[in-house]
Amino acid sequence: MADDYSIAGASAAQNQLLNEIAASLHVTTPHLSDVANDVYDYVTTGLQQETQGPASWVSFITPSVTQDIRSAIKHESQSLGMTINTQAGRLKISSIKFTSGQPAAINKQVFYLRKDQVFEDIATRLSEFVNSHELGPGPLPLGVNIDRPIEETSKLGGRVADNVDCGPFRNVDIAQALGAVILKKHLPVRVTSVTNCVVSTLVAAQHRFHNTSVALILNHGINASYYEQASRIPKLQAKEGRVAVNTELARYGEHSAVLAPTRWDHRLDRESANTGTHTFEKLVADKYLGEIVRNLITDFMDAQLIFPKNADASVLGEAYSFFTSYMTIMEDQSDDLREVGDLLRAGFNIQASVVDRQIVRALCHMVTMRAAKLVGAAVAGIVRRASEGQGGGGGAAVVSISGQLTEMNQPYVACTTGTAQALLLRTGLPAPTFNVLGEDGYTVGAALAALSK
Repeated sequence: MADDYSIAGASAAQNQLLNEIAASLHVTTPHLSDVANDVYDYVTTGLQQETQGPASWVSFITPSVTQDIRSAIKHESQSLGMTINTQAGRLKISSIKFTSGQPAAINKQVFYLRKDQVFEDIATRLSEFVNSHELGPGPLPLGVNIDRPIEETSKLGGRVADNVDCGPFRNVDIAQALGAVILKKHLPVRVTSVTNCVVSTLVAAQHRFHNTSVALILNHGINASYYEQASRIPKLQAKEGRVAVNTELARYGEHSAVLAPTRWDHRLDRESANTGTHTFEKLVADKYLGEIVRNLITDFMDAQLIFPKNADASVLGEAYSFFTSYMTIMEDQSDDLREVGDLLRAGFNIQASVVDRQIVRALCHMVTMRAAKLVGAAVAGIVRRASEGQGGGGGAAVVSISGQLTEMNQPYVACTTGTAQALLLRTGLPAPTFNVLGEDGYTVGAALAALSK
């Protein structure tokens, strides 16, 4: 049964709509167990030779990368990590130095990429970064990660998957294309590793926390990776050792009847640029949570159950105008929810009563908790698969989380970890240990992977 979200002082109609929404967004424990099992099947199917659904991508990264890095640190004092965010058109570059064997991001810069001659632009930004921070003498090893699946053929990566629509990066060999312009510009840098962001997160987590078997990114999007026995991957010819797997978790649900999206989820999907894909991501990721809340608020406005009738609805009427970062402010615990009121006034030009503020806070809480529980269920399914790959005798799994939501929304992270632990205990597996890497986990991981053999 869903929690009672009734608000003292609210009208009967307001409380009725609030609790109808709560019932629609409520996820039961049996449903979460079904999601965990469905994610397990999704990952397993993605590793088959032929799959009609989204594939899980196998990386050349193996657990031995940690030993490679520790050995390389004895000879290398620094390396570079680069993250290419194709969805946001953003580039992050960090220089990593090692103190007592541990990496620290010394210099960090974010750039926005041009849509044409993108690799020339990346090389120009890289040149600016190296020169402005007086890095050298070089050549500096550069690890690159990208938020798209890569058909890896070696540690240098391979081509971005041909079935992924990502503009100038589609079906492109990142190392080859970037390496050519770096060479042309005579930069003191060499590309030594290319992989997906979530695999780089796994590298950073394993180096810092050891024994990490699963990595999760909670960011603008969502993804997870884990170590799998090569012998359990039909589409992989190698049969020895363990390899990293990029699950492409964002795409889970495209061929599933288990998730049961609500009418607000269907509305968001219908109005999105990628209708019918990334179903799971649209329920749980930073990019979409604020938009779900905005749709719920506008339903209240359409029913004239929130804000003054003459309230300015122009800003709230704009898609994605309610940023997910606002949901952190909704944790306001003051009696009059002053911070919530200040946000609605400053961001949307709306004078909100205390009851209005309570309604908005309740809607944010519902959306956050549903998302966090679904992610926890997905983690439980992946941990189960990873644990089987270790023969079931590896003890409790170690899961590391990276991304901006880890710093921006603590209740989300706490609910995610708690849900995963509870579901795994119900299956007889030990509750996993969770570690938080922070927002820069995958960029640091790329710099570390650059040092591997």
